[in-house]
Amino acid sequence: MKGELDLPQGYVESRRDRARFVADVELEHELKRADLDRPAGWESRLRKPTAAPGRGATSLLSLGSGRVLRLKRLRRGGWTAPLFRDHFLGESRMLDNLRVSIEAGRRGVATPPVVALLMVRSAGGLVRAWLAIEELVDAVDLQSCFHSDQPPTHSELDAALALVRRMHDRGLEHRDLNLGNILIRRKRAPEAFVIDLDRARLHVGPLGFRPRQRALRRLERSYVKSCGAGPVSEDVRSSIYTLYAADDRGLAARLARGRPAGRVWISLHRLGWRR
Repeated sequence: MKGELDLPQGYVESRRDRARFVADVELEHELKRADLDRPAGWESRLRKPTAAPGRGATSLLSLGSGRVLRLKRLRRGGWTAPLFRDHFLGESRMLDNLRVSIEAGRRGVATPPVVALLMVRSAGGLVRAWLAIEELVDAVDLQSCFHSDQPPTHSELDAALALVRRMHDRGLEHRDLNLGNILIRRKRAPEAFVIDLDRARLHVGPLGFRPRQRALRRLERSYVKSCGAGPVSEDVRSSIYTLYAADDRGLAARLARGRPAGRVWISLHRLGWRR
């Protein structure tokens, strides 16, 4: 691997053979004691997954300091997944997971921090990578909430959509927004967090209307795919747009005008879902 990494402040890099290990400076030694500077250390834990949101399994690791981390192997999605699985060209996408998470926090978008990243170059120059983020032990994702005996309350949905709106207003475009990527702390005043910022884009200013509409349609599609369509679901599907728009009547009207086309888009996607 060539050159030094342009690391964000608070992170350090170390090397071993073909591997580069990037870690939170406060946790570096503890992470190395857990063998996370080698692929074998990650894979031994991922063979016993504790949860599987998104692409591939994840596993929890409790550190001696009391902090809990969620470990995952970075994998491809979409049409390239069967071809390359967990191999990538270069390190940029891996490092963006770290940089975007830090910048999101700086912009006031609640997301758990990345604390470790291991990158290993394999034959042909392709790169495999593993990522550790801080686990929010008292938070639950929206998809799990909808399938529990206590579906999300209005205030919890309001907190979730307010977070999505804040994310867009502050120039962060999530490329895979779905129920599993929004976490809620279920307290009197609910708190919302966004996770899985792989491939997220940072913009100089607020997002335009089209990417906002696209993200909300993906979120609505995620709800329909997970919970089904019908009279009971209509209130939730509508609230995705109304809670997002809040008191912006102009935005609410534009989103409402686009909903019929969005429903057609979701219906077309349903044709390819597994029964």
